[in-house]
Amino acid sequence: MVKRKKKSMRRKFADEIYMGLEPSWKDTDKWTAEQYYRERARTPYYYRYYYKTKDFVSWVVDWMKSNGYSKEDIKSYKAAEDWRTKSTLGGYIRALSRGMPENHEDIEEYFATMDGISATSLLDATECVKKELEVIIEMGKKIKIEKANTVSVKKYRPTIQQLLFAKSLEMSDDIEDFIDEYDGTTKMLAKFDPQRMLLITGAKPNHAKIISKLYEPTFKDFDEILNPPIITNKHQKDMHQQLKEGYSHLTKSVIRNQHKMYQSIINACDNIVLKGKVTRKPRKKKVISKEKQVKSFKYLDHHPETKSISVHPTELIGANAAIVYNSKTRKLGIYYASNIDPKGLKRDGSGLSVKGTSIQGFDPKKSVSKTLRKPQEQLAKFKKVAKRSLNKEFDAITTVEVKLNGRFNVHSLIIKVF
Repeated sequence: MVKRKKKSMRRKFADEIYMGLEPSWKDTDKWTAEQYYRERARTPYYYRYYYKTKDFVSWVVDWMKSNGYSKEDIKSYKAAEDWRTKSTLGGYIRALSRGMPENHEDIEEYFATMDGISATSLLDATECVKKELEVIIEMGKKIKIEKANTVSVKKYRPTIQQLLFAKSLEMSDDIEDFIDEYDGTTKMLAKFDPQRMLLITGAKPNHAKIISKLYEPTFKDFDEILNPPIITNKHQKDMHQQLKEGYSHLTKSVIRNQHKMYQSIINACDNIVLKGKVTRKPRKKKVISKEKQVKSFKYLDHHPETKSISVHPTELIGANAAIVYNSKTRKLGIYYASNIDPKGLKRDGSGLSVKGTSIQGFDPKKSVSKTLRKPQEQLAKFKKVAKRSLNKEFDAITTVEVKLNGRFNVHSLIIKVF
């Protein structure tokens, strides 16, 4: 059999061979001053070895709450940096909670027997804790004041439009490089393919629109030079003259080629926008719950005289047919869906639907109503009628047919749906 490896002893228990167990304060009334002093001196080392500063902080907060410190003092302590809480403070508080005595009555005599120690007494444990806490609380108060006086600078975040513009500039780098290097010849222009350049960078319609606007002013300048507008006033004449002077250093052939170049950039952008419209997926219709659709629908819940209880309006949605009855006019009607869903696949646009207080999606030619002479007897048949015998039962009513208009009101019941 394969031997399973024995689980290794937890590190804490293994290290306790050398560090000793957690300081215990049982039977301290029988201890000598030396025992007390050595165990108290070992306390900070033990807790520093096995615990972290965050443990010390939680011990200190609990101790402060149970020892009369105000909420402001506790907040100030928490405001100070965690590293200020040393193992002496944390260890002493832990030890005090486990029953460590404040001091030993023979500690002065013990110190007198020790060579090289100038101290003649030992501060009570609680006094040591309070002194350290006092320093940290004062530091925390200063930090709180500094934070309150510091004006918070909101980090700048570019808007979506700014990010889109920056990305569009980046995508047009290759086009810009070509424009800078272009010598105005037809031969060099034949190699220029701005649409391919933009598609390689992954330009989308929104990028193309921005890029097109960047080059549109220059294109219009060249277009005006080649196709002068009809000038009607002096201002237009001056502006056109200035434009011609601005490009007077270029020959006519270079101007024509420049015009073609900018025209190809704008055409490329237009093609990308057009491609985006063609390939864009139509927005998926949000599915509205049946309960929300019938929220405003008015109907009669039940009719005591004919002992009829209405079907809930949510059953109308997607139904292929519905038997309805108006208790005021005594008219029984059947709504037939114009687009039926025979297999109940709940196809979009199939079956009846509800909008406001009206039934929609019904066939206006087939959906008719007739007046009942004996409502209680006749309705009893239609409550139990099967779909295959529905037309037969309805044809048996000898009154005049009236076309239904889809409107429902507080006198209308839904007898049955199919």
